[in-house]
Amino acid sequence: MDDQKSEMLTLFGWVSAIIIIAVVMLYPYSNYQFTSLGISDGVNLYACKYMEPAPMGLVDYGVSSYGNVYNISTHSIESSINLDNFVTNFSNNYNASIQLNLNIMLDYGNKTQAYFVQNVILMDTNTRQINFIDNIWNDSSINASLNGNLIKGNGTVSPSNKNNTYYFYQAENQTGDNIVLKNNQTVYLKTNSSISKEGNPEIIFSYNDGYGWKEYDNVKLLISKNIKNYSIMISGFNYTPSYNFYDAGIVIGGPGDGYNTTLIKGSAALTLSYWNGNNFQNVQDAYNFGCDTEEGINNAVVNPNFYSNGLLYANISSGKNAYLGNLWSINSSNVGVLYVNSSIKEMVISFDKNGHTVNDSLENGTGRFTLESGIYLIKAYKNGSVIYSKNYTLPQEKVSVISIK
Repeated sequence: MDDQKSEMLTLFGWVSAIIIIAVVMLYPYSNYQFTSLGISDGVNLYACKYMEPAPMGLVDYGVSSYGNVYNISTHSIESSINLDNFVTNFSNNYNASIQLNLNIMLDYGNKTQAYFVQNVILMDTNTRQINFIDNIWNDSSINASLNGNLIKGNGTVSPSNKNNTYYFYQAENQTGDNIVLKNNQTVYLKTNSSISKEGNPEIIFSYNDGYGWKEYDNVKLLISKNIKNYSIMISGFNYTPSYNFYDAGIVIGGPGDGYNTTLIKGSAALTLSYWNGNNFQNVQDAYNFGCDTEEGINNAVVNPNFYSNGLLYANISSGKNAYLGNLWSINSSNVGVLYVNSSIKEMVISFDKNGHTVNDSLENGTGRFTLESGIYLIKAYKNGSVIYSKNYTLPQEKVSVISIK
């Protein structure tokens, strides 16, 4: 397939504050090599990225390692990023981008529109200084533009170098922006889709880098009539109208304008979860490469890993033997999904794995969790009192159910 690139406006140098255009790929590459990829009846992951340089990280395409396809419709995607002495370099430029990328579907009247949405950390990996930007692209057709009269936020609609337009905003004078990260400090990104009180679809960009959650941009699509569906979509069944993937992921690449970078040293731990209607759930089928942005990284090996409490993450470290493929899957790896079913409202659930605990609040008494398979002590609390306590072996490669009465 041919290449279609879109762009992401960003800073190329922190001191000089030069603004550059970062290019986002909307057509997948072809003729590349993969390992551990399933063949599905829907989208073709083989027609995506190849060997490095590529955007490397943690991505859900709606395709399992065995080629099974599925849909996830949600209104919130969240990611965590923890960098340990993480340094990149490209021609004496230490800047890199950390991109939470996703796709939004809007059905109204007799129209279906798609939007490619980016919530981005721009980082000088030498000084550890960070800034936040967001981009929105009209993905409803090839080279589609955004109408500046039909979108409203802190940013502006600007022309790109592909004869179309896109929305761009760089956070300014906001709490937590333009700070210097401490080593091993965790930063969170979150992107929400919702309907405003005026009835308009809106996209909300947020971050949390130690100062609490900060909503730094709220972008409204000025459409209010006959809205049938509006949500973040992950789907392995088909492509967007511009032949992009309906995927969601957190990836690391060069600073912008299609530039790549190289991981010199250090590591990064990335998580990706979506709101399933009751709680944020780690994705259960994950790949280690992105397809929607052209900024890539060399010398970055991404492997699956588990925290001591059983939660999953992608670990990026420097190395020359990188592969592009499946990280984990409910079909083929040491991963299980647990569905908690209870009629008890406003319950707190706790999963203890060898003394390491995951806690979550379940407003409706139900929840769904992706965890490393193994033995857990599961407890449920109501008003601080234990109402359920049981050792449970979570099997791999299946969805299990426990009922709490």
